[in-house]
Amino acid sequence: MVKEMKPRHEITPEYNFNPRHQKRWEQTIEWLKQFDIKGQCLDCGGNGGVSTSGIILSQALRIGMSFTSHNLDERAGWHKDKKMLFDCVFVFEVIEHLLNPLVFLKDLLFITDIVYLSTPINRPKFMRNKEYHFHEFNYNELVYLIDKSGFKIVDEKRINCTTWKMITGFRPLLRFFGIDKNILLRLKRK
Repeated sequence: MVKEMKPRHEITPEYNFNPRHQKRWEQTIEWLKQFDIKGQCLDCGGNGGVSTSGIILSQALRIGMSFTSHNLDERAGWHKDKKMLFDCVFVFEVIEHLLNPLVFLKDLLFITDIVYLSTPINRPKFMRNKEYHFHEFNYNELVYLIDKSGFKIVDEKRINCTTWKMITGFRPLLRFFGIDKNILLRLKRK
């Protein structure tokens, strides 16, 4: 019997207020501040409610924000619904949940020249989230995916979202020592 996969965690206030996620947001926002982001932006993969990453980003960076639907796999050609171009698009903790992240990234070429992306990177196979993640990447796989999509990496930062206080088991201990990190990327159209 095949175990059913869930495309995404439900984004709830409890999810966003998890100390690990809060630390990731703090580090992400601090990294984004160097780019002087302005204009109208799009947050991909949120549910459009008050708990989405787009609301957090919009408030922290003081930018206008539009939203996509929560599940991007079920809406082929979703970008055609957008009547405008965006100054930038945020794709945080999304591509690992998509059945075909290459098609999704290529679709972004229709609406923007700049993408900010984050995803888990270099997780050992035994730590991968097989229930919610269709894909997890090592660095070379991620670079290849981005190159094939028509974007290039222009800035990156690896972050560790675990503190000493969060160590409650084997996986958090490995995260604390940097085995499991997230990567923040700034992409530009080639």
